[in-house]
Amino acid sequence: MMNIIRNLSLRPQIRTWGYYGSLISVLFLCLLSYQLSDFVESKHTEFISQVGSFTVVQYTLMALFMLLAWGLSSEKLRIKDYKTLLVVAITARVLLIDIDPYTSNDVDRYLFDGRIAYEGIDPYRVSHDDPQLTELRAQWQPPQEHAAYVTIYPPLALALFSLSASFGVDYAQLVWKLILLIASIATVFITALTLQHIGKLQHLPLIALSPLLIMETGVGLHLDTLSALAVSVVLFLWQKKRLAWCGIAIGVGMSLKVLPMMLLLPLIFIQRKLKMIGLLLICSFGTVAVIYSFTLLWGYHPVGSIGVFFEKWRFASPLFISLASFLSGIKIFSVILFIAAFVCSVIAYVTYSAQSVTKCDRNIVLVCMQLSLALPLLLSPVVFPWYLMPLIPLLALRPNIYLIIWTMLMPFTYEVLNAFLHNQQWQPAQWPVLLLGLFYLFTAYKVSHWLFTNRVEIMKSFSRSFSIINKK
Repeated sequence: MMNIIRNLSLRPQIRTWGYYGSLISVLFLCLLSYQLSDFVESKHTEFISQVGSFTVVQYTLMALFMLLAWGLSSEKLRIKDYKTLLVVAITARVLLIDIDPYTSNDVDRYLFDGRIAYEGIDPYRVSHDDPQLTELRAQWQPPQEHAAYVTIYPPLALALFSLSASFGVDYAQLVWKLILLIASIATVFITALTLQHIGKLQHLPLIALSPLLIMETGVGLHLDTLSALAVSVVLFLWQKKRLAWCGIAIGVGMSLKVLPMMLLLPLIFIQRKLKMIGLLLICSFGTVAVIYSFTLLWGYHPVGSIGVFFEKWRFASPLFISLASFLSGIKIFSVILFIAAFVCSVIAYVTYSAQSVTKCDRNIVLVCMQLSLALPLLLSPVVFPWYLMPLIPLLALRPNIYLIIWTMLMPFTYEVLNAFLHNQQWQPAQWPVLLLGLFYLFTAYKVSHWLFTNRVEIMKSFSRSFSIINKK
């Protein structure tokens, strides 16, 4: 995409106007969220049933302007040469600080879980419909559809929920918004430092103007904002060769949401020495052990209802829905586990083969990181658009068309808001799932074709890496 736009015969003045026009358009599209929020709050009968469609259009236009800014941006080597872009990135996020969330009610669940913990009750054991929570429930009004389940969130996430909830029902959401705002801006700057370090600052618009990072932080108020920050920190420390701190950052990320753990797979197989692998694992799981130990010491039982979550919920998962049409129960999970094991083996093999350090091999490692992080989402029975947020820092480091298309297709699932906001009916349409399914098949074919075409070179690299390590 960037090369197509860059290769267009446009006069410099037109390129400049196109670039700044894209930045301004992203800001105006952010402001559109206030109008959509008003439709929901006022229950405007004419428009509330179209909020989902408006949201899809909003995400799509923001993504297109992000790509236009990416293609028209100049190639500079220092962060200070991207001041305007960074100012727009911060402004876009700050503009949404006063909006009422309308794409999801997850924040109400977060804050009620946090308040339960703040009151000294274990939210891992006590569900929202417990009689002892009657007074709190009347005050905080958590989502009814979550009432029967205990919390699923890891201890560090729960600690941040409790911190926000400690300010009371009137200010808890504002405190949570400020936490996410700081995290989102930090993600942009830390990724900018990483891009500067590897000489790829031209990709900064992909994270600075990402609709997923901007909207899911400011409108959705999702925990995944912190997960994206954890991934950006891990990538920064990995590029700086701070392996111990890299492992600690993964452990912290796992204690917020488990997905960053998948970065361990390529990071382990890129190491040339066993002691480095041991250091990475000790720092990662040691950090998790410390956090969970303190949680247990404080009387909480951090297991939660993650099993119920995967058993009950289904959304936007073409693979899982396809398997469920002719398999059931343990057979589905057996197939899922087989696919996971096969793909993990391929990632490990290709990453290990890339240990002959060249620029090309570094790119392969980044692609393996993207695939590793994407794998649980591809196999999960539930995938919401905000689940893709941790992938954005990796996309900025190694842009690829498949990840860009995926991040643009997932917001199509917001069409479900049309019926949900209008009459509280959760009725997802089939066409977004079909579209995602076709995209998954095409991507799987292209990845398989690349592996088959390059199989000889990969095998040679594997042998070379094996020889290098054995000589040490």
